[in-house]
Amino acid sequence: MATVRKHHDAWVADYVDQWGKRHRERPNGPFENKAREKRAAQTLLKKRLDEVDRSSYTPRSDRLTFGKLADRFLESKINIRPTTRRSYSALIELYLKPIFGDKRIDRISAADIERFRNQLAQGRPPPIADAFAKRLMEERPALSKSHAMYRVLRRKPGVRTVNKVLSLTVSIFKYAERHRWVDYNPAVHVQKLHPPVSLEADVLDSNVLTPKEIARLIDAADPGRRNEKGVLIRINYQLLITFAALTGLREGEILGLQWGDIDWNSKQVHVRRAWKENRYYPPKTQASRRKVELPDRLIQDLRKWKLACPKGADDLVFPNLNGNPMSSTNLLQRGFYPALRRAGLRRIRFHDLRHTYASLLIADGVDVVRVSRSLGHANPSITLKVYGHALPPQDYGTGERLAKLVLGEDRSKRNDRSAR
Repeated sequence: MATVRKHHDAWVADYVDQWGKRHRERPNGPFENKAREKRAAQTLLKKRLDEVDRSSYTPRSDRLTFGKLADRFLESKINIRPTTRRSYSALIELYLKPIFGDKRIDRISAADIERFRNQLAQGRPPPIADAFAKRLMEERPALSKSHAMYRVLRRKPGVRTVNKVLSLTVSIFKYAERHRWVDYNPAVHVQKLHPPVSLEADVLDSNVLTPKEIARLIDAADPGRRNEKGVLIRINYQLLITFAALTGLREGEILGLQWGDIDWNSKQVHVRRAWKENRYYPPKTQASRRKVELPDRLIQDLRKWKLACPKGADDLVFPNLNGNPMSSTNLLQRGFYPALRRAGLRRIRFHDLRHTYASLLIADGVDVVRVSRSLGHANPSITLKVYGHALPPQDYGTGERLAKLVLGEDRSKRNDRSAR
């Protein structure tokens, strides 16, 4: 018979599982007094009996550790991209397993995860620092442990990284909850870190080029080269960079672009795929499958490039010299970074051309909804969150425009004269 009783001077839950095996289990302590310990044992007994009734009880020896749960979680993800899998795996191995790996999942509480979040906000705790140092030494065998640890500890995780780790923790426990390995998700109510908006805006602004800087970058980019026989020996990186700056397409979307995606009549480009990890992927969301306007000058340059462009089976707009998909490394090392260097510009990411596209349009007063659609964002709120600081000042003549709309221009001027 299931009961709460004393065993070795401690209150325990005494019960029989669904297989008829007897268990004596002590509640997690410590407790201020025996009365509290007894109440905790009664709560534990009720919980175990409910599990036995649902046939979901798992003996203590068989209960999953977080490390095993995380491995099962990764194995269950059969439809994620290789880049996403690598990101998940790195976060698990470097952040989560060093702290929670050997702990039973039913013993991890929301307080444990909050404490983990607070530690990350201050830096890398020793177990995580050790994991990072070990990986660094594997990548660079000549590196000493002390030097590796120095490099690891001089930088703390960013807010985005901490929040990614927390989001992944929620997903892992949600997977356990779905399989009834835990009764509740201890990570779901743990608050994420809130970065200062002004700081995010400053970082983004420092990577956004001005119109004059874009012109310098394009002028400094390689326009393509031919040998004495007229054979193309260098890709037209100038046109590729111009295309990125004037359309806001992502790097993978540009590298996966085919000539059939360009509508010459409507002067638009259809975004239908992206080239990443040596394969084509469909757009991640329905909003990413979109149409983007092409300026007349860009249309003319594309028509000329189509005649000279290397031909391949995929009919790509910006292939390598063999007509096959161009690698991201070649784009950056042979095209983008040399152009930045020759133009005398600061080192930015290729993705910052997309930030430049959006920021300049919004600063020029283009409707945020239109910009959001061009970027392929799921909704305009995402665009506002990232680029809201680029909006024109609030006193952008809004009051005068509304007065003219409501009162009419003549009446508005008449009211002004009468007020004098």
